[in-house]
Amino acid sequence: MRTLIDAERLQARISDMALEIDSYYRGQDWYRTTQEPVVVIGVLAGAIFFMADLVRKLSIRTKLDFARVLTYSEKATTVQQPKIIYPPASRLHDAHILLIDDILDTGRTIGALRTHLAWPYPEDIKTAVLLRKPDKVPPDITAEFVGFDVPDEWVAGYGMDDRHGRRREVQYIFIDED
Repeated sequence: MRTLIDAERLQARISDMALEIDSYYRGQDWYRTTQEPVVVIGVLAGAIFFMADLVRKLSIRTKLDFARVLTYSEKATTVQQPKIIYPPASRLHDAHILLIDDILDTGRTIGALRTHLAWPYPEDIKTAVLLRKPDKVPPDITAEFVGFDVPDEWVAGYGMDDRHGRRREVQYIFIDED
């Protein structure tokens, strides 16, 4: 186990991301002229700590919701076709959605969620990810707000599990060399 991003650096970047997100939404006409909140949808379980810390640092109006997506079957270490097992419960027609995920690598989870969320015709969907593996992300999948670019290795901690399904509680990001 090798530390990639320590807790202090992680929290500093999340604070900066919150400022970027606040600035973006405060600059939107719809935000200034309505009382509508941004519907923040966190992808369980990996994004739970990131979402909690990020949302507490935002100053914009938000409504929180969650989606649960399985991308790894039991004991699998390679990404499977994502399966949405718990979709968001919020009304999403005409909503402004901020999708929050822990990591953007193959793009399959975010791609599947964007497709699923597009059906109720939201106004827009933006994405914030804590980590991105730029060498793996397909060109048609993007995140508007990115915490860190990381190497194409198994990263864990801060909500993401290691290869054995453990260590989500660690307050920093590490490379699982096991």
